[in-house]
Amino acid sequence: MRQIISMVAAISIMVLGVAPSASAFEGGGRKPSEAPLIAVGQHYTGQLNNHKADANFGGYEEVAIWRLPPLTTHDVITVNWHATPFTHGSGFPICMTFAQGIDDYNWGSIYNHVNDEYCEERGPLFSLSGSGTAQTSITVQETNADSSYLEFASNANETNPTSFETYPYDFTVTPPLHYLDLAMRQVKRVSANGILYATANLANGLPAPDGLAFSLAVTWPGGGTASATGTSSGGTIGFQLALPETAFGKGATFVASHPVDGTYQGVSSPKLQAKVAKPKAPPPSACALAERHALSLKRQYKRLAHHASKAGGAARRTLRRRANRVKRKLHAARLQAKSACGA
Repeated sequence: MRQIISMVAAISIMVLGVAPSASAFEGGGRKPSEAPLIAVGQHYTGQLNNHKADANFGGYEEVAIWRLPPLTTHDVITVNWHATPFTHGSGFPICMTFAQGIDDYNWGSIYNHVNDEYCEERGPLFSLSGSGTAQTSITVQETNADSSYLEFASNANETNPTSFETYPYDFTVTPPLHYLDLAMRQVKRVSANGILYATANLANGLPAPDGLAFSLAVTWPGGGTASATGTSSGGTIGFQLALPETAFGKGATFVASHPVDGTYQGVSSPKLQAKVAKPKAPPPSACALAERHALSLKRQYKRLAHHASKAGGAARRTLRRRANRVKRKLHAARLQAKSACGA
């Protein structure tokens, strides 16, 4: 009986000894196929440890893998994350990295390349700041619908139960900010009251969505400044200029920009250098054109009527007929001018 009790006690001790190691890993997956999908904006918690028996990389590290939603090349995501420091030492035990194109068979070899780097705030193996928190911005290098991951890792080479530690961490991933490419259309001269154009495209080369707001900053020698605004349409932005006289004849610098807006990254175009020409005279209005036409017909009618009064015979009859035709046109032109001028 004593042997049975001793065996039961030994088994119980073994179970209790293994239990902390088995439960010390929480959150994330031990390989890509087990990685839970992250929802942007949602808060997640996890836990790593230093137990060698729990290591899933190289026999000396524990890595928790989380899958990111679909991303596009040049997207920027920000990981707001936090962890607690070592219990028996200074610094923080957890590092984080970003991986793409991995699966259950190659993730270890790809991670090994990153693992050769020091864990530091600039990455690619990212560390926490002295406060234990970080806002780590990551730029995506390739479009990948379902194979982008975050990996949280800690050393796991401890075999002495009295030195076992657990390392809780938590994080949130912001919605991705998409890339915009912005460029000014090249011109050498621009009218002070003309329209300057820029083009905006997405990372895949397609035009930027309609309705995005852009601004234009203009500077010229002598401290002159001006600005304009425009919105995208079919990937094109038109900026209506209204530059003052102090800019006339000078070489000006034009820069278009779009601020960070929660969906797209901030972007500024390369500088455009162009000479500012005096404003073009505005085209005549419909009213002015109609009045000008009526005046021309009035003069033509008077000339014909005058010549008819001096002529005789068949020539007089011909001139009168022509004068009457012009008179009818003049009447119609006056009505058109009245309508165009709102009289």
